[in-house]
Amino acid sequence: MTYQRPVFIPPQTQQAKMLNWIAIAGIVALFGTAIHAWFALPETIPIHFGVDGKANGWGSKNFLWLFPLLSLLIYGMLTVISRYPQTFNYAVQITQENALRQYHIACSMLNWLKTEMIWLFAYIEWQIFYLANTETPHLGIWFLPVSLIIIFGTIAYWFFQSFVGR
Repeated sequence: MTYQRPVFIPPQTQQAKMLNWIAIAGIVALFGTAIHAWFALPETIPIHFGVDGKANGWGSKNFLWLFPLLSLLIYGMLTVISRYPQTFNYAVQITQENALRQYHIACSMLNWLKTEMIWLFAYIEWQIFYLANTETPHLGIWFLPVSLIIIFGTIAYWFFQSFVGR
């Protein structure tokens, strides 16, 4: 006999609504930057940065549309996926008693990650625009470690929350 998890969507909290609006603002910022940069930048722009933050790849300014389109895809996918928390893999056993809490934690994590990734893309897009006309484009040595700490720190925080008060 297999156990069926409770099926329901946790009610959207004020925090979730706020994070969705912040993510949408990031998408608008991405498209705004892409449109402005499209008319302002030369045909060749930095499109790849090494681990040290230095530009090591150049390409067409068509690349400017990658991050806005990816952000729409990520926003849409994570928004749809969060409607089915009963299908996620969890680190704890889901029971009738803890399902609402665990579903809420999982959906909160997705909302935070969605917002963080979109604003990370917005920062990279802005940096590409800013650095396209400099002699030595450089994101900074801190960019990769800070980005990884933010993303994995968020995952670790919500993972920890799933074990507290199971």
